[in-house]
Amino acid sequence: MSAEAKATFLAKHPRCGLCARPSVQIDHDHVSHEVRGALCRRCNSRLGSLEAALRLPSGTFQSLAGDLHRALWRAGAVELEKYAEDFAYLGLTAEDYERRLRAVHERLVLPYVYWAPVTREATIRTREWTKIGPLCDDEEAERHRTRLVAGPAPRWVWVTREPDDGGNSPVPRALVVVADSTEGARELHQQLRGPVDMSRHEARDRAFAELVVPVLLSRPLTAEQFRGAHWLEREELPTTEKELRELLLRYGYMAGWLDLAVRIVLEDLAGALPSAAWAVPSRARWHWLELFAHWRDQRAPI
Repeated sequence: MSAEAKATFLAKHPRCGLCARPSVQIDHDHVSHEVRGALCRRCNSRLGSLEAALRLPSGTFQSLAGDLHRALWRAGAVELEKYAEDFAYLGLTAEDYERRLRAVHERLVLPYVYWAPVTREATIRTREWTKIGPLCDDEEAERHRTRLVAGPAPRWVWVTREPDDGGNSPVPRALVVVADSTEGARELHQQLRGPVDMSRHEARDRAFAELVVPVLLSRPLTAEQFRGAHWLEREELPTTEKELRELLLRYGYMAGWLDLAVRIVLEDLAGALPSAAWAVPSRARWHWLELFAHWRDQRAPI
């Protein structure tokens, strides 16, 4: 879909098909690639994870997908009532979804234990894992986990359930049922990594204050816009511009506020964009520094 087609589609579907917040992304079926509608960032992420739980991953399950499968592994049951609207959007009932979820879960038949020494490496794929398995059952996996966690050497110890599909992954795959470590491993890892470099975050917050906050203060916001942008639902829309400015500067850069500001700028600039491709909010967002600087320059007195 071209940038122009995406912009037209989002203009015709300005509200998320699930929660009615401003839509920023076009949703499509990952199998047929058919466009299903427009969603906000939160709903698109949640829906993607729900769908990911219905297929075996090449790596590990995404967070929500992993939570659903871990619930089945631990208790043999999973609570799906709160996702009823999501299932309806996908054309499924809760019963349909659970049946497909269990069909995938039943393929996770092989227990493995992985361990890796604690180093500076933070990601799953860059750690040097030693793999034990496939094991007979969860009890054998638990014996290995207990032994490795009790050892003196600092290490990560993970237990997985993986499919019997002929794969031989060198790193944890599919469902991580336990992510454990020896005593003091996390503290040692932090020491090895050294102080966290906050310079990028600080620069981003400065740019947010200088470029994004003026956009958000350039027009009165509605309560609906505030709820859609702000992550803390119990807070109410400030009644004065000063209070809103203080709130924005207190929290700093947040995705929801950036999404709203992008929409305001696109409305203000109309066709006067540095690039026609930026007419799509999701694409304009990648260039927010240049976009908001352009908005500021366009509004500056000559």
